[in-house]
Amino acid sequence: MTDLISNSKVLIADDAPTIRQSLRMTLAQIGINRVDTASSVGETRRRLRNAEYDVILCDYDFGEGMNGQELLEEIRRSGELPLSSVWFMITAEASYEKVVAVAEVGPDDYLIKPFTGHQLITRLQVAWKKKKALQPIFTCIEQDNPLGAIEAARLLLAQPDIPYKSDLLRLLSTLLIESNQLDEARILFEEILSTRLIPWAKLGLAKVYNKQGNKTKADQLLQSSIIENSQYVDAYEELANMYMNDGRLDEAMVVFDKCLAITPNNISRLQKAGNLANMLGDSGKAKLLLSRAVNCGGNSSALSANTILQLAIAAKIEDDLGDAEKYLRMVQERVRKDDTAENRISAHLASAIFSGKTEDLSKIETSMTGDDFNMELAISFIMTAHLICPPSNENETPNNSNPPYRWLAIIAKRFVTTKNISGILESTANKRGIWRQFIQQTGQEITDINNTGVQLMLKSKLEEAVTLLVPVAQSTRNSRLTLSAAHASIKYLKTGLADKDTRTSLLKTASDLIYRLQGHIEDSILLSLQADLDDLLSSKPSTPQEDNNSAAR
Repeated sequence: MTDLISNSKVLIADDAPTIRQSLRMTLAQIGINRVDTASSVGETRRRLRNAEYDVILCDYDFGEGMNGQELLEEIRRSGELPLSSVWFMITAEASYEKVVAVAEVGPDDYLIKPFTGHQLITRLQVAWKKKKALQPIFTCIEQDNPLGAIEAARLLLAQPDIPYKSDLLRLLSTLLIESNQLDEARILFEEILSTRLIPWAKLGLAKVYNKQGNKTKADQLLQSSIIENSQYVDAYEELANMYMNDGRLDEAMVVFDKCLAITPNNISRLQKAGNLANMLGDSGKAKLLLSRAVNCGGNSSALSANTILQLAIAAKIEDDLGDAEKYLRMVQERVRKDDTAENRISAHLASAIFSGKTEDLSKIETSMTGDDFNMELAISFIMTAHLICPPSNENETPNNSNPPYRWLAIIAKRFVTTKNISGILESTANKRGIWRQFIQQTGQEITDINNTGVQLMLKSKLEEAVTLLVPVAQSTRNSRLTLSAAHASIKYLKTGLADKDTRTSLLKTASDLIYRLQGHIEDSILLSLQADLDDLLSSKPSTPQEDNNSAAR
């Protein structure tokens, strides 16, 4: 306990001055005098952003708006709270035990009011020891070294009389999923569940099945988790995300509604649900949900400029021009505070809505094939174009050379990798029938090119496959085409049929393609491609003379 007493810096977050003072006095009795206080969620965020604390004692109920559990989830997931910090939830609600029992992101411990100073200190001591024991794992995670964290967890689990075994298993299984070591994660979850039905292990197993493409099994596990624990918000969210990725947008909205009935002020879920409502054409509901996200997370790093832009779009559609203008200005303010490429694109879209000029969207065109232009921004782009481009009619002829079809083509060619993704983009354009058809047709063209390339590979026409796939993959940045182009390049290089110059050029091309796939495909596939490329780079290509001699022998 000496380390805790002599060095700890503590933050007390509670809206009641008497509680803050009482906790400060309790800590002073054991020599902890480096104590800051916060009286609201917003002030707590600011404190945590500007300083690191060893211990946070946080009230669960701050009155209206976000509660302590929702705040904890937000800042844990944003990385603003170090893993080594101890978080205690202070609550007067005995029902909180049901909440924390199935929380994916839970506090290190909680205390129900009233409690004694001895109870606080004793529980802090236990939590502190656990944090110190798990520190080797935390250090690797914070150094972005997941494999090192996995090894550290396994070493700790190999010790006799393992302390904190449940925490170690939970950390290890999460790391295995994040590192795409899915078979290992599945085996671990199944071992855990064979001895005890633990909610987080069941959710983890569902995530594994989902990532492995076994949607039916994942759905069954998530549905049963929700039946067993009606407050299990993380199971609801995983199910909603799975439905969204599968293009089941209406079903995803139903699940988000249930989830938000339990945690009405979770910024992440409000943003997802609000953006989904916009895609479904329900601008009134989108405005309601997104305005709540902005009100709860006005100064939160979890609140994106794109979310505020989506709110402005919803307000504009609802003819609430005053709110629309206010939110468009907020987008610009967000960029001044956090000047990222993604936020700048949102700001350009906001400026285009302000001006109402179609040509202002041209400023974003060069960014549309960049790394920072993601699916969420593509959806906002389509919605923005709908607001400011002249109305289309069913008899017009789409022209890839002219806006808005030039921009819709770039988006469809880049992002349509499955029918589900195509469906999401089509749903976003549902108010323009001709746009929806154009996106569908353009996406189908990309699918046809990919299928043709795969067929060429299967017929061992590898040079033809490379000639077809590589240029389109490079120009569109479509991850499905990029994967096929990388496979074709590697397979052709392995044949040894390429001349020296072609081989050198294609090795560089393959390297670039594999690099672009990072974060878009399973790590196991990426590692396999990289290993094949490394073998090719390290091997000396044969010369034509050597090939002739070999043939003669």
